[in-house]
Amino acid sequence: MYCCADPSERLRVVLVGAGRWGSNIARVLKKLEVEGLVDLYGVADVDLGRAVELSKNYGFKVAEKDPAAVDGDAYLLAVPIDSLYSTALKVLDRARCIFVEKPAATSTEEVTRLLDEVRSRGVVDQVGYIVRFDPVSVELAKLVNQLKPYALRFRRLSKRPPHMRRYPVTLDLMSHDIDLALHILGAEGFNVVASYLSPVGGPPQRALALVEYGDLEILFEADGVLPVKVREVDILSESALARADFVSRRILIYSEAGTTELRLSGTEPLKEELRTFIERCRGVDLKAPTLEDALKVLTVLEELHRVARA
Repeated sequence: MYCCADPSERLRVVLVGAGRWGSNIARVLKKLEVEGLVDLYGVADVDLGRAVELSKNYGFKVAEKDPAAVDGDAYLLAVPIDSLYSTALKVLDRARCIFVEKPAATSTEEVTRLLDEVRSRGVVDQVGYIVRFDPVSVELAKLVNQLKPYALRFRRLSKRPPHMRRYPVTLDLMSHDIDLALHILGAEGFNVVASYLSPVGGPPQRALALVEYGDLEILFEADGVLPVKVREVDILSESALARADFVSRRILIYSEAGTTELRLSGTEPLKEELRTFIERCRGVDLKAPTLEDALKVLTVLEELHRVARA
């Protein structure tokens, strides 16, 4: 694994993708630059004009169309879902570490090859499952351990912009919740019992999946059509119902004794996620989602699609 010889070294970061989410990443990277952790070195985008504009807005030194033309230490990929895999392969020979937005690839075959390439080069990798870094997720994991639930319900609903509707809602929205469930519970033993995708003839915009994990029943729901943003997880147990709301950052716990409300605050999840990535690039041993986790998520998603077609 690569790491910095000097822990005080400022990593040269290259941002690949200057769209809406890439701009958000740039905003947070600028804060990390102020803290002395990174050097905003380069931006690359197939739309060179967009790369140039972003570089001017945040002070990147280089703007290019081809990410392979930029020499950096840490590459952060915020390109469309169907370009993540090919773009990652382009920069691996230059990268000491690489951050790939979720779901990292569109199939288990792609992510397996990418994982092999990363391992053979000793590159530090991280995948953008940002929900893990939300303080609500941290508290949620504690409650699952405490309440010993018999069921979990994940809901991730919101109207997706037109350019995202060419991808299945499972790859886009549902993948976050599957990663979170795998992270909290462990990857072994997930069994897709039933699933439903709509529409049937094109990229599904709505999806339901019922999964068994031992005696635990898990329901995943994703909807890219609803004009209301919902990000909720319910924990159902014999002693209480806990409802975690990621939008309001609060958890309500209902029991026979009454209702308890937990209000949560903390560092912006994106900043915590990117700081973790940079620290891992510098050789700090921190836990984070990697390509191995992306492979686990895609394995579940492929099984979900198989069951829906059966």
